Amino acid sequence: MKHLMATVAVAAVAAGGCSVPEEGESPPEGLFATIAPFLSYGHVHSGDNIEAMRPRVMGTHGVIASGHYLATQAGYEVLRAGGNAFDAGVTAGMALKVLKMDYAGWTGVAPLIVYSAAEDRVLTRVGAGTSPALATLDYFLEHGKSPINNALIPADVDVWLAALDRFGTLSFSEAAAPALRIAEEGYHLYKMQKQMIADHREGILAFPYNRDFWFPNGVGEERLGDLMVNADLGRLIRYLMEAEQQALADGGSRSDGIRAARDAFYTGEPARAVDRFFREHGGIVRYEDLAGYESRWEEPLRTSFHGYDVHAGAGWSQGPRLILMLNMLENYDLRLLGYNTAEYIHLVSQGINLAMADAHRYVGDPDFAPAPEGLYEKAYARARIPLIDEGRAFPDMPPWGDPERMAAVADDAPDSFVAPTGDPMTTGATGSGARGDGVPMADTSSLNVMDGEGNLFSLTESDGHTGTPMIPGWGFGLGNRMGQFNLDPRLANVMAPGKRPRNTNSPLLVMKDGEPFMGLSTPGGDQQMQILLQVLLNVVVWGMSPEQALDQPRFGSYNFPPTGSEVNSNPAVLYLEDRIPAATADALRALGHDVRSWGLWNWLTGAPTVTWRDPETGVMTAAGDVRRETASLGF
Repeated sequence: MKHLMATVAVAAVAAGGCSVPEEGESPPEGLFATIAPFLSYGHVHSGDNIEAMRPRVMGTHGVIASGHYLATQAGYEVLRAGGNAFDAGVTAGMALKVLKMDYAGWTGVAPLIVYSAAEDRVLTRVGAGTSPALATLDYFLEHGKSPINNALIPADVDVWLAALDRFGTLSFSEAAAPALRIAEEGYHLYKMQKQMIADHREGILAFPYNRDFWFPNGVGEERLGDLMVNADLGRLIRYLMEAEQQALADGGSRSDGIRAARDAFYTGEPARAVDRFFREHGGIVRYEDLAGYESRWEEPLRTSFHGYDVHAGAGWSQGPRLILMLNMLENYDLRLLGYNTAEYIHLVSQGINLAMADAHRYVGDPDFAPAPEGLYEKAYARARIPLIDEGRAFPDMPPWGDPERMAAVADDAPDSFVAPTGDPMTTGATGSGARGDGVPMADTSSLNVMDGEGNLFSLTESDGHTGTPMIPGWGFGLGNRMGQFNLDPRLANVMAPGKRPRNTNSPLLVMKDGEPFMGLSTPGGDQQMQILLQVLLNVVVWGMSPEQALDQPRFGSYNFPPTGSEVNSNPAVLYLEDRIPAATADALRALGHDVRSWGLWNWLTGAPTVTWRDPETGVMTAAGDVRRETASLGF
């Protein structure tokens, strides 16, 4: 199968024709030959390629990439002023959530993974909040999932301030100053947020306070460049600042002040306002749920892959899927298959399907459902991969295995996940991942920072407030992550009080020879680990630079139930960006894949942000995906 590095014929028309070698000039060869008719090599990986969709952002002091240019700027200014990656990451993280209230607003989930040079440790902060005490399985079987019922206890405030306290140097007030300024002075409505407001208008109008925030000039009157002000969120930030300042005035340390700001959110007036709102609207979140919330630092999951150590969050995140994927793919010579050939895409997608099946059955909050012995062992991966048929795609999500017996298929694995049969294993409410047409119902943003001291900060922030209620007078909301619990008691991710859902967010951290190599994270719902897998393989297998790795065309399997669902509504569905040649798509169809088009470039394939350190020179690079409005800076 030929290498797939060509664009489709549509691009040829747009480019204005073919490139013909002049007399005496050799015709292009290899990768360049595939795109020669289009007069541009910008998205094609080659060591000699001088074109790029974006410049390579480099530095030796610090680099940062995030999902909005103002958040990147806020973190960059901290780095320039002498702050470390944790100071910059927390500052940018709080600012990013002011700017992304549609997709990643105050407040929600915020899985974080870091490398501390001072401690020489990789750690993750558990960034998924817990379910309320009233969130029983029986309650949800009776009342179902809804924007009111799905509210999870927020994790992000805890995550930010825990990172700042342990690893940073700034006070809360210093780190929160850019977020406060953006909230009170406003930012300009940008392209993607304008589209999201239009797409989610019905959900916004369900809550009067949300309507007033999102449509300050009237419903349907939004325009690019409109000033978006959140004065009530500014009130919240000032409330937390005042708590910190009081603690310092009483003789407290920097740590005492940060803790006071944190407690002001979870035990103060904002928490009481949450209680009142949900009681009035028939919800189940209570003051005691917020007041009793506390997260923790923990060791991440880890696997090795071709000499790299890859770290991800545990079963409260999507990270275990990536660990399972890499353990299987390490058994193949991927370079022998050729980059993005039909054989390559088929193999990787089938490994993804196997990982999704095991995660569906076994992965959940490890405090409630510890992973079975053997799940993350490489011997188990070797037991699973014989299920991959090189000549035929899985027509449905494959059965899960039995890691304790090292068996490729478990005795209790169902025959089908597709059609509702009355069996609770194959029926249930739709999750909050992706709809059947591939459009996410909830999305995310991301942030990555690296500094000259060797610290690395990788964060995935999520939970927007277009379809979920904001708290009147305070400018924040609680997201809808309980929608990502399952309602089948046989699954590890089943609903229970005080439990963390297996939410779809997970940043990754890669080490090489004991040194930080790369941090990466992305929006994209259930596609996140597939997206990051492809970017990671592009770098460590194919030798691409970070910005080149992000530019390449992507594929994504939907052959599994979305997180929070028990039904596979998309059997054998595989999406491709159309810069992958039509001949490759046809070859995949011949293997049984239900191939569908994502167009040339599609924001549904995510928008990773990446930081990377050259192991030979130490020069750092930050990169952000062109598919969404990311921005990178460094010095």
